[in-house]
Amino acid sequence: MQDNPAITYQNNAFDQVLRIGKAVSNLTRLKIIFILDQGPKSVEEIAKAINISVGTTSKNLQILKQANLVKEEKSKNFVFYALANEQVSQLLVLLTNLAEKSLPEMRNLEKSYDTLPQTEISDLKNQNMATTYILDLRPTDEFNNVHLPGAHNIPFNEIDFENLPFKPNQDVMVYCRGRLCGYADCVGKELKAKGYKRVSVFNHSVAEWQNEKATK
Repeated sequence: MQDNPAITYQNNAFDQVLRIGKAVSNLTRLKIIFILDQGPKSVEEIAKAINISVGTTSKNLQILKQANLVKEEKSKNFVFYALANEQVSQLLVLLTNLAEKSLPEMRNLEKSYDTLPQTEISDLKNQNMATTYILDLRPTDEFNNVHLPGAHNIPFNEIDFENLPFKPNQDVMVYCRGRLCGYADCVGKELKAKGYKRVSVFNHSVAEWQNEKATK
């Protein structure tokens, strides 16, 4: 029986799609994409951010690179890694959205964790930047790469709750790396416990905000 060229094409096409699926079906590699969604980083910076060895990080970066999900960027004598294109960032958002829609465990997890008022992307245009202290908890290099308008940077591992640059009666909006992060809620809850009454959390990533802004 002669091979059906359409079936042959389908099988080959699915194989290529599976390459992407296999590349992202790993916790370490998803975390690498999550970190690089904040901006380019060296192997050492990625390894530190997700708390694994440089060797393991390098091996997983090569798998992502073979699937063209990440790329190398050279600066002088240093090599940095970045997401290959905007679609990789959108894939992470799509997977997160799909988990929220399809998995009650994901929704229950977020519901149990997100106990503070949540600021959505659509709410940002109504945010009073003049009176709200927007607190970006990401590392300084990620903040310098891109941040929300009017944001102030205090990395989550450097925050001093006894010496904060805003007042207990001031509106404060806290954000970090997005819905898969968790630090914004932790810091927000600690602020509430310290007597800061008007605290909200922005649990989307800066990349999501940028993509939403670009489509308007």
